[in-house]
Amino acid sequence: MLSPIDFEMPLNIEYTLDEIKGLISLPEVYQKIRQLMDDPKSDIQQFVTVVASDPNLTATVLKIANSAFFGFPGKIDSINRAINMLGIGQLHDLVLATSAISSLDLPNDIMPLKTFWRFSLFSAILAGLMAKQLKIPHGERLFVIGLLHEIGHLIIYAKYPLQAKLALDMAEKEQQMLHVAEQKLLGLHYGEIGAKLMALWRLPSHFQTIVQYQPTPGLAREHIMETQSLHVVHGFAQKLILNSDKPIETLVAAQAWATLNLVPGQLDSTLEAALQACLDMEKMMFG
Repeated sequence: MLSPIDFEMPLNIEYTLDEIKGLISLPEVYQKIRQLMDDPKSDIQQFVTVVASDPNLTATVLKIANSAFFGFPGKIDSINRAINMLGIGQLHDLVLATSAISSLDLPNDIMPLKTFWRFSLFSAILAGLMAKQLKIPHGERLFVIGLLHEIGHLIIYAKYPLQAKLALDMAEKEQQMLHVAEQKLLGLHYGEIGAKLMALWRLPSHFQTIVQYQPTPGLAREHIMETQSLHVVHGFAQKLILNSDKPIETLVAAQAWATLNLVPGQLDSTLEAALQACLDMEKMMFG
């Protein structure tokens, strides 16, 4: 079995993140969308032009806009209509989601990328559906935050596989949460690493905050409902996608249920809908 003695050299996660930022940057089309969002004089036609310049992105946005997840009436057959129906904020999130999926292709031997993205996609869909159920203001943003909330693990698995395996083993043997073991071995857990990469990519600050505190929702001081909700989502993704044998009560902090005024049974129909939507959207996004 691996032990901490195997790792004598200090880890330089900041350097690793900087390296990843240089090697795997979000594509130009996303940067152009961000620039338009920051420009108060921009109009819808400019967003249409940017998206239409990328055929793969155009096809993906149209597929997702026509999915049951959004439930728009009638067929959406043009980017112009898709953007008008989705809104600029939702368009930004979809472009970010598809950009991240195409960019973050970090192979590892701990979790197959297909499993990783299924876990992330289910989390995204469940986060969006829960936001509607709980009537969280601006809850639609939780779709893309749910999709990206595990990128810290992708970095750990690809760049620090020995520590990752030791953390998984430690968490299992000592019956502790994985982020606790990661904190001991790496000095940071996956939520903090994911938030740091988001900061380097200059993603919105609330994305960073929610992702950073998702593993430890009791420490969140802002965006509390969103953070607690994503924490619950993460627990169910472990249960239903990774087939964890732990009861959901041990995967989700009691405080999260109390803050959200929820009990697990209240999510049964939402979980069913999320699993079905995940299957449908996985076919569209990943083929």
